[in-house]
Amino acid sequence: MASNEDSDWIFFNPPLWLQRRIFVNLILQESKVTSVFDFGCGEGSLLSFLVQPWEKSPPITRLAGVDICYETLKYTVENCRPRKEDFDNLRLTPLTIDIYQGSIDVADERLLGFEALVCSEVIEHVYPPVLNKFFDVVLGTYKPKIVIVTTPNAEFNVNFPQLKYGTPEATFRIDDHKFEWTRYEFQEWGNAGAAKYNYSVEYSGVGTLKDSDPAVGCATQIAIFRDLRPDDKPLLSRLGSYDHIDKIEFPIYDEPDKSTSEILEVIHYYMQFLCNPVKELEQQKELKKNCVKIDYLWDIHRIRQLCKTRNHLLEVLDSSTDFTLLNVDEIHQIKKITKMIDNNFQDRKLSCEDSFSVDDQHLQSDWDN
Repeated sequence: MASNEDSDWIFFNPPLWLQRRIFVNLILQESKVTSVFDFGCGEGSLLSFLVQPWEKSPPITRLAGVDICYETLKYTVENCRPRKEDFDNLRLTPLTIDIYQGSIDVADERLLGFEALVCSEVIEHVYPPVLNKFFDVVLGTYKPKIVIVTTPNAEFNVNFPQLKYGTPEATFRIDDHKFEWTRYEFQEWGNAGAAKYNYSVEYSGVGTLKDSDPAVGCATQIAIFRDLRPDDKPLLSRLGSYDHIDKIEFPIYDEPDKSTSEILEVIHYYMQFLCNPVKELEQQKELKKNCVKIDYLWDIHRIRQLCKTRNHLLEVLDSSTDFTLLNVDEIHQIKKITKMIDNNFQDRKLSCEDSFSVDDQHLQSDWDN
């Protein structure tokens, strides 16, 4: 059932569901986790979002999801399968996704050891007997490095007139919700769980409206739990069992390593598209260069496949007389000359770090790693 918060007559920009996923994704990247367990995964909307490789953090290599509804999990499996682009652009690291059917008041030994657990828009759908076991299972037994929980903020419901918040006729955003907590109620619940199992907890939120009162907070409230004693064993070991529905494995790039000359051949191919010709270049004999940020090369998937790491790309470039790493002063000088040649290049700003050039002469390298 569609949520009132995302219906046609109330607008969040970006949509509230997307704001939640972006927030969760950023926290996971900052935490540098490589395994994530989606606790109450539904149709796999978050799992399918997390399969996209991260560029600046260690990539996720293990995902898992559990949900109580078998019919829903059929869609989960379909939504998480590799797509055509996953076969066209092979991953550099493996990724497996395990889908289970089970309840969030039970822990399964196969899910121990995940670094992160996400429970997004789930707790408000469960009855008190199940919710009462949440922290025993999540913090006491699974004991991940980080836990992210999101749930509606009841105070924000004043922005949905049809919900009649604060009146005897008040209703929830979705019929299936068993409760919707205020920020005080959510934080009281979160603080108790964190204190019991040696976690820190901080609170945040996403989703505001242009004319909403800041005093009522955000539409979605979020708790981020972090393990204060990651080296300690879990305090509990009450294990049950889920039904394993499917295991999904993504295709991976596994060709033999290429030689430096083979990598350089590919780099030269892409350089012809990346280099910006400088007008009147022949009149500037001292400037026989086309400058390109290394990041532009590293953004090319094929280059990443061949080089594996950014440092190896730099080593390959440095091994060839065709390329020269430029230091800060050289880059500034090129910028000045380029601006003199054509004022239209004013907006083409070269980075002061990690740039290189195609050059006939060797310049002093300045590696700033």
